Amino acid sequence: MATASSAEDKRTSSSAAQSVYASPTGESASVMSFRDSKTGFLGPTSYNAVFTENPGSLSVITEPYDASDPEPGGRLPPVSTEKIQQGAEVLSMLRDIPIYQRFTQRWFDLCDGIVVLQPVYWIWIDELWSDFGRLLQEGKPDQLRSLSELVWRNTRKPMKVHGQMTAREWARAASGRNLRWELVGTILSMVGLIAVNLSNWDSIFDSIREKFIDRATFAERMRKASEFCLCFCYESEVLNDIYACFMYEDLVLVECIKGDAHYAAWQRTGELCDAIVAMGLHQGNPVDAQTPFFLAELRRKIFISVYGHDKVVATFLGRPPRLSHRYCKMESPLDLSDDQLFLEGPELDACLSTLDANGWNTTGNLHRTTWLRVWFQHCRIREDILEIALGSNNSTGSDEDIALQAQQVRLKLERLHDSYPSFMRIPPEEIINASGGTTPSGYQNFGRSEKAMRQINAIFTLCIHAGIVHTEFLLQRALINRKRGLDGDCSTKELIPTSRRMLGLVLLAQSKRDFFRDFQGDLVYLLTVEGLPAAGVLAIELLKQEQSRIYTPDILPRSETIQDLSVFISSLATVGPGEGNFFICNQGRRALKRVLDQILSPNHHLQNASGPMFAGSLDPAVMGGAGGFGGEQDMGAAIGGAGSGGLYFPTGNDADFLSWLENVEWDKPGAWSVPGGSQEIGTQ
Repeated sequence: MATASSAEDKRTSSSAAQSVYASPTGESASVMSFRDSKTGFLGPTSYNAVFTENPGSLSVITEPYDASDPEPGGRLPPVSTEKIQQGAEVLSMLRDIPIYQRFTQRWFDLCDGIVVLQPVYWIWIDELWSDFGRLLQEGKPDQLRSLSELVWRNTRKPMKVHGQMTAREWARAASGRNLRWELVGTILSMVGLIAVNLSNWDSIFDSIREKFIDRATFAERMRKASEFCLCFCYESEVLNDIYACFMYEDLVLVECIKGDAHYAAWQRTGELCDAIVAMGLHQGNPVDAQTPFFLAELRRKIFISVYGHDKVVATFLGRPPRLSHRYCKMESPLDLSDDQLFLEGPELDACLSTLDANGWNTTGNLHRTTWLRVWFQHCRIREDILEIALGSNNSTGSDEDIALQAQQVRLKLERLHDSYPSFMRIPPEEIINASGGTTPSGYQNFGRSEKAMRQINAIFTLCIHAGIVHTEFLLQRALINRKRGLDGDCSTKELIPTSRRMLGLVLLAQSKRDFFRDFQGDLVYLLTVEGLPAAGVLAIELLKQEQSRIYTPDILPRSETIQDLSVFISSLATVGPGEGNFFICNQGRRALKRVLDQILSPNHHLQNASGPMFAGSLDPAVMGGAGGFGGEQDMGAAIGGAGSGGLYFPTGNDADFLSWLENVEWDKPGAWSVPGGSQEIGTQ
């Protein structure tokens, strides 16, 4: 057990000292913090670095902060009447805050906030409703326009923060009479995000069907209003912590409604990463004269959430990540709950004293931050694999260099897994099987109730373990793609069990859809991000074995794999047209169904039964790169390898592969081979 003095150390120096480049002046309260300035973070190669490094000789001239100036740091154009009216229309939606509270209470009964601290959120709601509840309920246009003008003025002013500020003071500084657009957007996006993750038949929608029709309509309304708030923040040139929280929640909402592959989601991801860097969150978030403890921890939580999300998006789309560990201080927040971060004085010190030297809590309680810490550490290694998979040949070196890189990555993975607390060693199956009974030892009060605890622990365990298996899957496929046949048989034999394990975890989650009724978005995430790549590899391997009549039941049992793929196809069919990833799931379902139909057809006749491409296991070209089954660069031309008359396989992204797999005419002679290198693809 740590002493009180060590608790104080964790509070004041849990990260390295703040870089001298973090602020243009080094002065504190009298000068506006760089996090709220129009410029943002400036690093050691910036235009003012020499001046910052030599404050005695070359002091940077700054204007003193004038509290009476409504727009310090530069004048903005006046807010137009049209924008004020648009703001009034958005604010009119807040008359339904009592309804929104039911949604947020539902979520907070399960666990902590996504990035916003739960106690802070309730202060925002209480302050807003206390000051403007009556006005919002009456809905008089003139009053709403006046309120809109007030919110515009508040938003165009920076939020002032100091090291002695409490979480309660910080929360009140953005709500009530200080209401800002980024806070309004956070409320609306959170409600929409909660709604979109509930099932269509959830009873919470019964009381609002007359007004909002259904879940999809309600969530889309929240998304559009959130988008207006985001535009208002753009025009007000906002750059602060609440804005970063808002951007993250809005991004996840857009992904849930429009899909992970939609350009709007990709664009929002880039804007969020840009904001994180401009705020300097990538360069550490220590407690200092301008940063209280709770805010430093919140900033770390924001950073690791965005960093991890960036790696998931890069993997799914086969695109380079935006945030690299090479330019970031990889600091995790302490393993504390939202309620604990809200504590002060001796109560906070008591919580800090329960943490071990690495910042993990020793009480056995699991929080959202606990799981974020696990995934953040894992994503650091995922980035190394993405470099192998997506990097150019010049950047990754020779085959021997790639093999050495892969060996080093595996050693890092082993060391990381050995360093995890005991709860990460409990198999997901044990957690799922205990979902209706006793919780396994090592899993304690993460949720607000026993049922919530089992539900939350189970979904986080499944998602993280599936992600860990996916990382190994990515490494194996990257090696197959980059090495081009060196030790190809061995690599493929390793890939098939990994694919089966990954698909098995996805099917395990789908078998408990009723139990995970509050996490429908996570179930769709598992289907698309983890399930489709694994199912694609297994389907192609089955197809190849069926043609060659060379089976490997010890690696790929035919009957069991066909059953698993059939169940997976049925799970894809549960994603309806109103879901963001419906197009991806529907395309994958049709493609995989065609493969199974071809395999199970009693009259099927596949060409080139004794062709060279079937002499061994899957050729590197069918595996493509590392993220998704076809989503990486340089996929390869044919299953048979260069120069052989093998199965044509398109170069491109996941959509290219799905379209090809769905439309190729398997029964047409020559339709799916490439004799002489020409592409003879028949389509329906």
